[in-house]
This record gives sequence, C-alpha cells and structure tokens, in this order.
Amino acid sequence: MRDRLLTARELANYIGLSPATVLDKWERRELPGYRFGRAVRFDLEEVLAAALQDGPGAGGEVSPTPTARRPSGLLSQLSPTPFRGGKHAE
Repeated sequence: MRDRLLTARELANYIGLSPATVLDKWERRELPGYRFGRAVRFDLEEVLAAALQDGPGAGGEVSPTPTARRPSGLLSQLSPTPFRGGKHAE
C-alpha cells in the first residue's frame, strides 16, 4: 500500500524547496503530481523516481535523499503582523 499523497508544502519541506517552487515545477511538468479540484498532491515515490530518471546534471533540483536541515530562506515563523496592544501600543 502506498503512503498518503503530500501537499506542496510537505513535499517542499522534504526536498528543500519552497512550496511555490514545487508548484511552479509541477505546472511546467517537471514534477509529477495530481490535481483534486483546486488542490495539488504529490506521490513522494514518483517525485523521487522522476528525479533519478533525469539523472545528475539534468537541470532538476530535486534530491533523491531527504534534507536533514530546515529549508533555507525561512527567516522566522513569527507572524509579520505587528503586535497591537500592551504598553507599546500607539
């Protein structure tokens, strides 16, 4: 039995890309995926197989092994909305 399908965010975290890049690559048919209404889902085994099929140096950015570190580019998980309240409120 196959594992569940991944969202773009879950796949992006696994392979070290941004969710937007994953969806861009899917739209360009560089990554295999499935559309369910407005949602797009990915089978990790198919994505990794496609990356291996392209081979090294084929222009793909998908690593066949998971990244052990958090994706770069994430500066903060805090909300960009300023705090409204407390003693510093204007």
